[in-house]
Amino acid sequence: MASIDVNSIVSQLMEVERQPLKKFDVRNIGIQARISAYGSIKSALSSFQGAAQKLSNADNFNVINATSSATDFVSISATKNAADSKFSMEVTQLAQNQKLASTAFTSTTAEVGLGTIKLDFGKYITAAGTTSFTSNPEKVSKSITIDANNNTLAGVRDAINNAKAGVTASIINDGSGYKLTIVSNDTGESNALKITTTDTGDGVDSDAAGLSRLAYNASTGGAANLTQNQAAQNARFKVDGIDISKAANVVSDVIDGVTLTLNKVTTSAVNLSVGKNTSGIAKNVQDFIKAYNDLSKALTDSTAYNKDTKQGAILNGEGTVRSIQVSLRNAINQTIAGTGGDFKSLTQIGIKLDQNGVMSLDTAKFNAAIEKDAQGVISLFASNGRASDSLIRIDSFDKNTQTVADLGVSVVSNATQASYTTTALSFSGPGGTFNIGASNKNFGITVNGAVASITLTEGDYTPSQLAAELQTRINSNSVLQTAGAKVGVVIGADNKIVINNTKFGSEGMLSVTSDLLGTGTSGPITGSDVQVKVGNDLKTGVGQQVTLDSGLKFSVLGGAASSPDGASRGTISFSRGFGFQFDSMLEKMLSNKGEVATRIDGMNREAKNIAKRTEEFNRRLVDIEQRYRKQYTALDLAVTQMQSTSTWLTTQLANLPKVA
Repeated sequence: MASIDVNSIVSQLMEVERQPLKKFDVRNIGIQARISAYGSIKSALSSFQGAAQKLSNADNFNVINATSSATDFVSISATKNAADSKFSMEVTQLAQNQKLASTAFTSTTAEVGLGTIKLDFGKYITAAGTTSFTSNPEKVSKSITIDANNNTLAGVRDAINNAKAGVTASIINDGSGYKLTIVSNDTGESNALKITTTDTGDGVDSDAAGLSRLAYNASTGGAANLTQNQAAQNARFKVDGIDISKAANVVSDVIDGVTLTLNKVTTSAVNLSVGKNTSGIAKNVQDFIKAYNDLSKALTDSTAYNKDTKQGAILNGEGTVRSIQVSLRNAINQTIAGTGGDFKSLTQIGIKLDQNGVMSLDTAKFNAAIEKDAQGVISLFASNGRASDSLIRIDSFDKNTQTVADLGVSVVSNATQASYTTTALSFSGPGGTFNIGASNKNFGITVNGAVASITLTEGDYTPSQLAAELQTRINSNSVLQTAGAKVGVVIGADNKIVINNTKFGSEGMLSVTSDLLGTGTSGPITGSDVQVKVGNDLKTGVGQQVTLDSGLKFSVLGGAASSPDGASRGTISFSRGFGFQFDSMLEKMLSNKGEVATRIDGMNREAKNIAKRTEEFNRRLVDIEQRYRKQYTALDLAVTQMQSTSTWLTTQLANLPKVA
């Protein structure tokens, strides 16, 4: 007896019912392919943004090429503002630091003594058979207390190093015992050491016992109980035949914008040159062009249409891609204000687009542009400030600083420092000296609100030595150091002391509060802030620095000034170049609310909707299949029953008596 093949019938019916799912799958595959294509575009946009960001920073342009014919002897580097130059150099002596050593101690735990060690930096000068010490006014002195907690050789070493006094102390065992070495951290003859001790152990500050064993004063009559193993000396060299002496082997104040590093004494002249580094700028630009072309190709390929096959690329017809292409072209064709020069567009420096949107660089035109105005080329790409006056320095800008195009600047008054000039001193002592003794060595000074009591070292001083002593003792004062207050001191030919606060502006103040070497005192003296006219606006700065409403900060370092209208000092400019423009545009495109993210989000929502509909449809198919199976199972049962009835009837009929 045959039954209905329910499974086969239901399976065939469900195949028909599932047909709409295939349409969902096709749509979903298309969406995922477009999402993937947008992912590739997003990656290309990100790569292009990286190239744009590099261009947006002026520091990334290596505009200067500095070369040396013998870097083993003299190496050279230069800033972007260095002028083209060629010169030769001979080195006859390298700078070195002073190295001192004590007598031998039996161990590192041997007691040295009690008291105070005072370290001063300066220069020993020998004249007419007499050696004197002149303090280095740029260095501060340091006093170090040695007590029962640190009076061993190792303890003294650690105390000196912990004081961070500009020297390094070590202990060396040379076979005869343990010696304390003290080495000046800085090279140069003005960084020699004078070490004086107050020996509270035996009460004698200069003998070869107790703490005074560490005293060193090479002046005539001084106690030099340490051995000098290496003298402090300057580097000596010639630049184009001109003799020069410098304290360090790295020199940046001989040629403007150029740093020279002296490595060895030369055996012959070293040739050095500084010139524009065309390739350094060109590399960044070439990287930018490549990244743009890669992005442009990715966009074009994703929207292409093949006429022969009549097939479009996956993003053909996508409005978002078209919008990106239009934005890029508009950005490329814009002009940039605030470059401070003639260059305002990319075409002016040799960058162009062909009819297919491919960007290229005319190298000859680009090199000519750099030769004419390298900073102008940089300003076309980078966020860069320029001033036409060399004494106006662009300091900084912030993320909100807007373009400033050829803004005229006139200086009404320059910033000044608080300055006090004493009456004349009498240098009538031996050799034209002024004596500082117990009666006049103390005075008081206030700098920027910090009050200090100063004690000078007793002795006879020439004008230059006295100026150095005054500056050293004032700037070494711990109260002033904590406050960050410093002064400069000079004594002119008129024998008057001039004390200048190093801080410019109205925030810089000084006063001499108690008698200074018999010249009296002074009331509070303040500096003044720079005052300029920028365009038609009168602005008062802080010290030498002026801040514009745009956030651009610049300093007036000196030069002509005139009140009340101001002396014209040229212009300042600030550009947000192509690097910044593209970076900002791409940042918006790639943001969570940008064009690409918005389009991808839309497609993801569509894919989720399809997934939801697919899930719902699959649930319906389960119900449909159950219904079909129930119906055909019932039909199969009914047919079976009918077939059984038919069989029974047939049997019964066959068994009926036959009628004759």
